[in-house]
Amino acid sequence: MSVSVSEDIINKALITYIAKNTRYMTKAQIDKKENTIVLKANFSIEESCYLYPYSGHFNAVEALMCFNQMLYVALLGGIKKKMFSFYDHITPDEFNLHRQQVYILEIEKNKFKKQIDNNHFQGFLELKPLHKIKERIYVNCHFGFGNDDKCNSFIGNIKVFIPVLE
Repeated sequence: MSVSVSEDIINKALITYIAKNTRYMTKAQIDKKENTIVLKANFSIEESCYLYPYSGHFNAVEALMCFNQMLYVALLGGIKKKMFSFYDHITPDEFNLHRQQVYILEIEKNKFKKQIDNNHFQGFLELKPLHKIKERIYVNCHFGFGNDDKCNSFIGNIKVFIPVLE
């Protein structure tokens, strides 16, 4: 069953985006289906930090920023809701101290299928922990954005390493 991610968790997850006025996520819901964490989020981009003059069209830089925002919210929200067996002993605040140890390993396939209006759009992220390598968990991330519930105007796959915290 999908549950809302609290504003407190979203603020903690997106703290690095606030000062630069690049917090694009407005709200999020999280769910766990078998071994996959699923985050659904709403976004709004009033002004691009990347393009001037701003065209109002979603671009690849903003897609990666929104992906990062979903990733951090999914990690902190999943930890708060005890959705990760490997993080059942830590708090979101403890994880947040190690957030810079999350690394994008490989950007596989990212594809624009249709133009997205930045004023209000949705996104989804599916996190599938694959296996542990030393002190990192290898995670496959499938994600998308769009102006409808399908979120298939932009789709992508990214692999990341996240730290194992003892």
